[in-house]
Amino acid sequence: MLRLAICDDDKKDLVRTANLSREWSRRQNKPEIKLKTFRSPFHLLDDVSGGESFDFFLLDILMPEMTGITLGEQLSQILAEPLIVYLSASRDYYPDAFRLYAFNYICKPVEKDILFPVLDRIAKHLQQQNCNVFILKTAEGIQQIPFHMVVYAELLSHVCHFHLADGRHFKSLYLRSGFNQFLAPLLEQPNFIKTHTSFVVNLNYASSLATNTLSLTTGDVIPVARSFAAKVQQSYISYWLREEEAI
Repeated sequence: MLRLAICDDDKKDLVRTANLSREWSRRQNKPEIKLKTFRSPFHLLDDVSGGESFDFFLLDILMPEMTGITLGEQLSQILAEPLIVYLSASRDYYPDAFRLYAFNYICKPVEKDILFPVLDRIAKHLQQQNCNVFILKTAEGIQQIPFHMVVYAELLSHVCHFHLADGRHFKSLYLRSGFNQFLAPLLEQPNFIKTHTSFVVNLNYASSLATNTLSLTTGDVIPVARSFAAKVQQSYISYWLREEEAI
């Protein structure tokens, strides 16, 4: 199931977008959509701030109370990486929309031949993202942590601490398995490396490598044990060479 929030001050446009989204969902092999509509960006922000969860957002840009661009900025302050598609009768807002890493931009009136392929890409994107999730049991309950959000993991007194890109910090229950075994789903990914017996780091957040430390874009400095130094250096260089080739 995909959870969708649509915000548009124009009731006719709001109903049209909602109906088309439901029509897409009814097609064969498409996921079910649970959607909620808002005519006020403030009501949407209240719901998100109150803990209501959405997988993606369709936001009108030209609204009297708050523009969709400003709404997107506000959502980005609450959520780590909101998936946003902007809707507008004008193309003038392309630069601002994509400055906020918009997933897509659709010009009104919203038509199915434009909206449906965008929804297809969103469904595929979210499916891939959900496959790369670490299921962590904590004292507060089960947390689903996207791999890409993990900056580093640290083992302290048989408890694994996850440090995320949005500043959150989660602690596992007492580990009854080894650190490597516990973090195997991460260590199978090319961007995660072990720098120390107690540290696993996401190279996507690496900024510089020194003899005994790995500095991260978050400001954290991770120790590199002598016994891991050669492998860390090799992995670090190989990873960034692959990234440059991909550009």
